[in-house]
Amino acid sequence: APQTVAAGKPFIRVELGSGTFYFRPQNNVVLEAGNRYKYTVKVNATGLTLEGCTIGSWADGGGESGAAEDLGYSIQNDGSYMVYNADGLLAWNKAAQKDESINCTLTADIDLTGKDWTQIGTWPGYSGVFNGQGHRITGLNFSAATTELFGLLNLRGVIKNLQLIDVNLYGNNGSAAGIVDQNNGQIIACSVTGKISAYGRTCGIADLNYGSITACWFDGTLKDYESGAIVRFNYNTITSCYWGGNAEQGEFRNFGGTVDATKVDGVTVKWQTAVDGMNHALTDNDYQWALGTDGLPVLQKKQ
Repeated sequence: APQTVAAGKPFIRVELGSGTFYFRPQNNVVLEAGNRYKYTVKVNATGLTLEGCTIGSWADGGGESGAAEDLGYSIQNDGSYMVYNADGLLAWNKAAQKDESINCTLTADIDLTGKDWTQIGTWPGYSGVFNGQGHRITGLNFSAATTELFGLLNLRGVIKNLQLIDVNLYGNNGSAAGIVDQNNGQIIACSVTGKISAYGRTCGIADLNYGSITACWFDGTLKDYESGAIVRFNYNTITSCYWGGNAEQGEFRNFGGTVDATKVDGVTVKWQTAVDGMNHALTDNDYQWALGTDGLPVLQKKQ
């Protein structure tokens, strides 16, 4: 039976170096039964160009020429996104607004400078796995009602192996946190550096924790009002977390949960102490912390 590739949809995919390139036809492509299609793709310095289409001896099905584009991501057989630039991350964001179970794995550092971010996770929350694979997201510099990457992390949701670098966030409608507003799932081996302020309360990792936060750290400046370097309100488990900066406490209030959060003061507790403590809690994780050249922990693939 004939198959149709709609205009503007990815048609031909080519992986080249660290990028994945797609050709999108300007018109609908109808692949008729009884035809054999051969498309020729030219590789050049600017990307890929579809030179044309030739068909076997049965019938002429036509063709089209045009430039390919780098979408910044590829989609695996299970629907997961492999993301390597800002456009790719925003494409996953758009897809996750409709399906909050879509996994995302970063394969490169991401610069979101000048990009608008829509928070992921409304009720019942993001239930996929967001794996930074030790990569860094920079350029988070904005003022909005919601500043976190994620709003609500579902019981099945996981955020791991991610570093947010030099954020500058202002929550103009209440509280602000670096990674998630409400955590019901797992946050593992994540960090935030920079400045977080708000009309109301601030925290480095999560505002509310009903799940688990393991081997995470924050270093930066928080507004001095009901702030917690790791979380504001904790109802469950915080394990082997550390912080530096102006915050005086790891959690603002603890409601029957377990809190293992330590301030790095540079005298009795140093960042190397934090690295050792966090790695002790990461025995089953494929990334671990090491002391970076700037004196702060960085993620490395476990050998």
